[in-house]
Amino acid sequence: MSHRRIRTAVAAGAALVVVSACGSGGADGEPGPSASVPEVARYFRMSVAPDGIPPREPAYLPLRFKNDGDVPFGARFEFRITPLHQPALKTGQWRLGVSDDPVKGPGEAVALTSRPSAGGLSGTASLKVPRGSSTRYLALGSDRHVDRAGEGVRVRIRVSVKGKVVENVTQDIDFLAVSLHAAEREKPLGKAGVWTEFAYPVKNLTRTDLRDLQGELVLGCLDGNGGLADQVSCVSAEDGAQPPFTAVEWRTGGDWKPVPGMGGGREKKPAPQVTGTFGKFDLPAGGNQEIRIRVKPSAAMEREDKTGRLMLTLVHRDENGLRQYADTQQEFPLS
Repeated sequence: MSHRRIRTAVAAGAALVVVSACGSGGADGEPGPSASVPEVARYFRMSVAPDGIPPREPAYLPLRFKNDGDVPFGARFEFRITPLHQPALKTGQWRLGVSDDPVKGPGEAVALTSRPSAGGLSGTASLKVPRGSSTRYLALGSDRHVDRAGEGVRVRIRVSVKGKVVENVTQDIDFLAVSLHAAEREKPLGKAGVWTEFAYPVKNLTRTDLRDLQGELVLGCLDGNGGLADQVSCVSAEDGAQPPFTAVEWRTGGDWKPVPGMGGGREKKPAPQVTGTFGKFDLPAGGNQEIRIRVKPSAAMEREDKTGRLMLTLVHRDENGLRQYADTQQEFPLS
């Protein structure tokens, strides 16, 4: 959606909406599930920017089920896709499928028909829900070019079992406006006082210039071989007075510039990570750019048996708030 905003630029990922087929009434006046319908719990992953529809590739939205009954049962899906901040949808430009495994592709195609009144598309599919937990992936893709950031679609899914509606789910999803990549890195961080560089190719996927972009940078450490739950301070207690990085700089083709708030002991100690914001820079329509980051570790970092992590998020700030475009991260050994 055009004005999707998030509270923090580094909290990208997925939020889960959990709904149950138990109960007597649906939300917003929709029919509630019947007592004779098998108990089903559905989890629909809500997309959080920058997750969205990539160019000419499907976006996979997982639908998770839990069948606590003794036998499998059939479920009917009704899909409605309507445009958000873009022209009416055309059947020849859109593909919808239901897949058991995204690695294997978009799966069984769902035939789409036009809905002229809403400028959207609709389709139906029937699925067998096995006993226990299972997952299906809604694969949605388009061949159209994206004119500007914020274009997207609203996906409505109505699920019925034995002719009874068990739930209605709505998901807004944008087209990706910016691609941002980071190569895998196996080399350790450089010695104390020596620069280590990171390169990030960036591409504007729209037909409109993107101006005044900024980078949100997070540098942190993970215990041992890493893992989200293992975030730790980069500096041991005995080195607490020494900053982990003495300098952090960035550039997009010009001279190197310091990242404000990072390096030289300005970090909050003993915070597990340090953050900074740099920019601004532009991305022309369809254009490519390379963002380079370099860090200079302190001597304290050489004594650590940890994994470093650098997270980069591209954002735009204006009077309406903060918009996140893309993010990526790299992990690397400290020594």
